[in-house]
Amino acid sequence: MPTRSASASGASYDSTSIAFHWITVVLVLAMFLLATFPGVIKGSIDLHKALGFVVFGLVVLRVIWRVSLGRSRRPEPDEPLLLRLAAKGAHIAIYGLLLTAPVLGWLYLDAKAIDVHPFGIMAIELPAVFYYDRELAMTIYEWKRVVVYSLLALLVVHAAAAIVYHAMIRKDGVLRSMLPRTWGSTGIAIAAAALIGFAPDSGRAQEPFDANKFAAELAASLAKSCPMANPGDVDAHEACRRNIGTGIEAVMRTDYILFGGQQPAKAWLKDKKTSVFRGDLYQDMYMSMYMYTGQYRVQKAPDGLTTIGVQAYFRNAMPAGRYPYPFWHAEAKWKAYENSNEMRFRIDEAGKVVFAYRADIGSDENRGEYKPVERPTFLGEWMWRDDSGQAQPSVALFSEIYSPDNPSLAPLDDAYRKMAINFRDADCTVCHMPEGHRKMNKLTLLQTPYHAASAIDAVLDEVRTGKMPVDDYNDPKPLPDKLRTELLENGDTFKRLLETADAWERANNRPKARPAPIN
Repeated sequence: MPTRSASASGASYDSTSIAFHWITVVLVLAMFLLATFPGVIKGSIDLHKALGFVVFGLVVLRVIWRVSLGRSRRPEPDEPLLLRLAAKGAHIAIYGLLLTAPVLGWLYLDAKAIDVHPFGIMAIELPAVFYYDRELAMTIYEWKRVVVYSLLALLVVHAAAAIVYHAMIRKDGVLRSMLPRTWGSTGIAIAAAALIGFAPDSGRAQEPFDANKFAAELAASLAKSCPMANPGDVDAHEACRRNIGTGIEAVMRTDYILFGGQQPAKAWLKDKKTSVFRGDLYQDMYMSMYMYTGQYRVQKAPDGLTTIGVQAYFRNAMPAGRYPYPFWHAEAKWKAYENSNEMRFRIDEAGKVVFAYRADIGSDENRGEYKPVERPTFLGEWMWRDDSGQAQPSVALFSEIYSPDNPSLAPLDDAYRKMAINFRDADCTVCHMPEGHRKMNKLTLLQTPYHAASAIDAVLDEVRTGKMPVDDYNDPKPLPDKLRTELLENGDTFKRLLETADAWERANNRPKARPAPIN
């Protein structure tokens, strides 16, 4: 077969286009290697994120250059039309996938409520699109995997087409003329599907959410379930734990909620550490530590959400075991609880509570007689045994979540202990012990049975995807295969037992049984 020269096929790509191409190739390969082998270079995950921004910018500039000043190879007269169309489609697909992958990476972090600072520059922060949504984050993560591996498949097929078909079979000089620009295969459908997946769900028509009505009902319900009492009254606290979640506030129990301390005036999540809780456990553990007067106010928050402030005062005189963990480890934190006079809820347009926090910007007019309390010395333990040998804090045990006759209580306790040992061995507890990891904004807690029940889904997701545990550079630390397998097996057993226990509560019509998950 005669050899065609590069010039026979028309002018080659211009030098700027060639430079764009090869820089992008090198960066994409580097990103893939950094994600596949984290920790080989210290700070590899942060570098992976930074390169994502670079690739996105390069592709945008490449497209602008190509449609304005760039020069591309003219196809040969005898080149099959189908081949031309395939090449054109492949180019479009590759551009689409190169743009889609970094966007998906940003949205994945955003759905996990992780701040995104391009190139680590704290003064630059990408806007928040989503509120914390673990399920959405994992869905986006799977989309990103599809996009990335589709892109890699396109690159491999394209390179093979350039080398084998053009250089070895046709010998048409295309590979030399591109020096080194050509790709091949189809895949635009994948990019289109990913883009379609981003389209927000318009949902069914529904009545506009009435924040003022909800606020009034919420304040009244909380005051009924957890009225003002002596701040050391254990019986009042127990009655509150039993009744909270049976009124209008029950809508919060099936969602995951972020909970933290008082927030800055112009931010709702960005400048403060918060914890992630299952809504029902957050109510039973944390909201029950307060007494409510029925007073409330409704405000518009700087982030566009509606804020409902419900007047509330902390039960500061209870025995240590009545608090979900010893947050009196720091005097400032204990005083922040004592001084708080309002529980504030950030609510989106659909009425979903996405964030809750205690604050001291309300009124003390209904606090009554309230004296500061000196808390015991923190001994560095989240759980301990009292003088009678009873495990503490008692409110964080499985016996507080489920009915005493639930047959899963003993197996759950055994499964939790096995799993907790695995997580400790893996340096994978992801808690604030009781201070937050310096690189973590959203804290996932496993230190008590209650906390573990709230967080197990998210933690197992992180371990399976290789994103936990992390080292001091925020890079994932590979676990020994045996430990990782055992950790996931025991974690899955624990999760299944939680589901079995929940199902038993529903089947026996027990109060506040957790609703069945919607698949």
